[in-house]
Amino acid sequence: MERQRILAANLSRRNRGGNLERDKRRQKVAIAIAVVVVLLVIAIPIYGWVTSFVLPPREVIVRVNDVEYDMGYLVKLMRMVQRQTEAGGQPVNLGTVPFQMVQDLATNELIVQGAQQRGLTVTEEELDAEVRSRILGTVDETSSTPAEIETEFQESYRQFLNQVQVTDDEYREIVERDMYRIKLEEFVGDTIPREQEHVHLYAIVLQSREEAEEARTDFARGSTFTELVEDYGQDPETLRREGEIDWVPRGLLEEPIADLVFDELLVGELSEPIPDFDVNTGQEFYLIYYVPEREESRMVSDDNFEVLRSQAVSEWVIEERRRQDVVTDFDSNQYAWLAKKLRLTTTIPTPSPQR
Repeated sequence: MERQRILAANLSRRNRGGNLERDKRRQKVAIAIAVVVVLLVIAIPIYGWVTSFVLPPREVIVRVNDVEYDMGYLVKLMRMVQRQTEAGGQPVNLGTVPFQMVQDLATNELIVQGAQQRGLTVTEEELDAEVRSRILGTVDETSSTPAEIETEFQESYRQFLNQVQVTDDEYREIVERDMYRIKLEEFVGDTIPREQEHVHLYAIVLQSREEAEEARTDFARGSTFTELVEDYGQDPETLRREGEIDWVPRGLLEEPIADLVFDELLVGELSEPIPDFDVNTGQEFYLIYYVPEREESRMVSDDNFEVLRSQAVSEWVIEERRRQDVVTDFDSNQYAWLAKKLRLTTTIPTPSPQR
């Protein structure tokens, strides 16, 4: 009997010990679950805050070699554009401007790097002068003292920076990048001959091939080009100029037209009707070109030279994008995040959809 009592007591102690261990394990599990729940409750809003406010501004959207631009920089630029646009009473076009801004960031950085590689620089004096010119415009120094001009500049500049919400350093950086483009245009412009072959180009727009053939028939029968414009021209500006475009160098025209008017079309003859398409109206039309004069060497006009220089820089940028390490990454999620940020700072409410 005594042995049974002792066995029963030992069994009871083991049962109590086992229950105690199970209770401890259950308590630990319950505490662990509670800790996990608390961490989740804390982590979820932190995760939302990080993914909404911390990570997106740091996402790189443009990289040119070793230079990177992130979403935060794009937001700053877009807000500057937004404030300037809305100051004129118009909302910023969110359908096109952000995408163009991303491409402009890559292009401008390519230009800066390319200009610097060629030894081009923007001095502090040049930068100061450009900033003052943008803020004050042309100043009549005879009607104001230097002190008055300086006071006007400082006040106008302060108001401008406050309006667009950028710092002096940030704005000067933007202006400096613009100036590097000007420097590169001047550098490239030195390679463009100021005297080139020109044609004195005229053109008339016809609504159909049949009408174009009628005009060619009239010309063959003795009508002058001016008379063709009077009979068939519809655009007021074309009528006013009697169909004249300008004295143009080859580089000012797209390649097929340049080949036509410089290499194929004889002086005093009409071209064959050239089909074209109006993307705005969806209508096809025809062009007839006329070259009454040609000069092997003629000075390029200032306006045409500016166009040639700008085209040369654009072609340079296209070639550099192929040669350099350029990456642009701006997807729909980033666009949606940017658009949401800009809607929060707009001063022009978006109209509510009509029901």
